Amino acid sequence: MTRTLDSNRPSAGDRAKARAYSRDFWPGMAAYALVLTAVLTWGDLDGHSPWRFVWALAPVLPAAWIVLAVLRQVRRADEYQRLLLLRSLAVGFAVAMLAAITLGFLTIAGLQLADAPWIVFAAGMLGWGLTGIVVGRR
Repeated sequence: MTRTLDSNRPSAGDRAKARAYSRDFWPGMAAYALVLTAVLTWGDLDGHSPWRFVWALAPVLPAAWIVLAVLRQVRRADEYQRLLLLRSLAVGFAVAMLAAITLGFLTIAGLQLADAPWIVFAAGMLGWGLTGIVVGRR
């Protein structure tokens, strides 16, 4: 009976939480993109200067900002949203670990992959994101 009365649209509170998350998250992403561009342009990561290590770690600061934005969103979320987030994080973690094990054994077998850490990262993030979309639609 109430099914016809319920709306699929987000509530005012949900919209406010989404706006707050956007205000936290997107400036961090913009800072990350700017710092990453600067590092790739002027960082001389293939050089011999000891400063290349500082340049290489520079994108970590805006990435930490993004982590804080996600943590603040988790604190704002209700129990159901936290459950959905936990499920998607668990799948993302499992996918990342499976990718790490797979690449580890391929390395033992002689395959040299310089970008293996980025493959693990991308697999985990993709698993998290796609699972979040799937569980959010149910």
